[in-house]
Amino acid sequence: GWNLVGLPADVENNGYQDLFPTSVIGTLYSFTGTYTPESELTPGSGYWLNFSDAGSTTITGSPITSIAVSLSEGWNLISGISETINVTAISDPGGIIVPGTVYGFTGTYAGASELTPGQGYWVNANADGDITISSGGAARTTAPFTDLTEKANKLSFNGSDLYFGVSIQEEELLNYQLPPKPPAGAFDVRFADDMKVVESAGSIDIMNNTDKLTISYDIKIDAGEQLRWLLISDEGSEYELNGSGEIFVNGNVSGFTLNKVPGIPLTYSVSQNYPNPFNPVTYINYEIPKESFVTISLYNIMGQKVTDLVHELHSPGYHHTTWNSTNMEGDPVSSGVYIYTIEADNFRTMKKMVLMK
Repeated sequence: GWNLVGLPADVENNGYQDLFPTSVIGTLYSFTGTYTPESELTPGSGYWLNFSDAGSTTITGSPITSIAVSLSEGWNLISGISETINVTAISDPGGIIVPGTVYGFTGTYAGASELTPGQGYWVNANADGDITISSGGAARTTAPFTDLTEKANKLSFNGSDLYFGVSIQEEELLNYQLPPKPPAGAFDVRFADDMKVVESAGSIDIMNNTDKLTISYDIKIDAGEQLRWLLISDEGSEYELNGSGEIFVNGNVSGFTLNKVPGIPLTYSVSQNYPNPFNPVTYINYEIPKESFVTISLYNIMGQKVTDLVHELHSPGYHHTTWNSTNMEGDPVSSGVYIYTIEADNFRTMKKMVLMK
């Protein structure tokens, strides 16, 4: 798949197919505000490059011990020298590197503490300027970046981490911004506005290259009194985030919404099924303000009962059910208009749905 690469030595031929002979032809890209196709690598610059298989490459050339890199305001793709350098040793006299914004890529974006030879990295700059990467560089004496995500709730999608529950000051928002999305075919997950952290709510966009999502969560900060953290998929499925655990979701989901919602609904209600029309599965969300015996039944347009989706005692809260287009005997039903009703305590209502095969 996609890799961030760089040129770690002075070589006679810097064509990407000579340096990386197993790479996919036509997949070398630099970044200057947008992705630009390239044919050669330049020391100090970073590049996207695609490989059809995992492997390794040996690059032989004269060592690079120091290099000056010009950064533009915003995101830049860079690479290091011929030896591993700690990011704190980068000479940045203008203080243009936004703290906490050096990222590598190994299937997903992750913060980097070192620049490894041959690898490419994203770095965010708050202004145009020059930095110097050199061996034996002294660590910067500026105050270390205090990463508030270390105390935040964590939400991981296939190992890619997002955070929530902490407040970020406006002047620090750039510290928590993610680099531009990878090329098509890679995996990526982020909150709106390219953020990796939100305080209490946000939409989550996913570039998915798998058939299953594994979502893990670790809640350190409660939502608050009579509140709870709720993750809702674009399909309408709801997942309460409490403590720690894992959620397994079909990989065709393209997004989620994270919300802080009341812990107990104030009234009975039932949502319109989603999707509608549908084939063959649809979802129904409903809210119960107090312990009640709940019945959700399904009828055809002639008023004949097709099946019961729910028939049990419920605790107060937010619930959901699904219908897979089968009757009480488990047989598939035909296309058409169906009516579902919900009864709980003195509450009763009905809605229409359309099965379209």
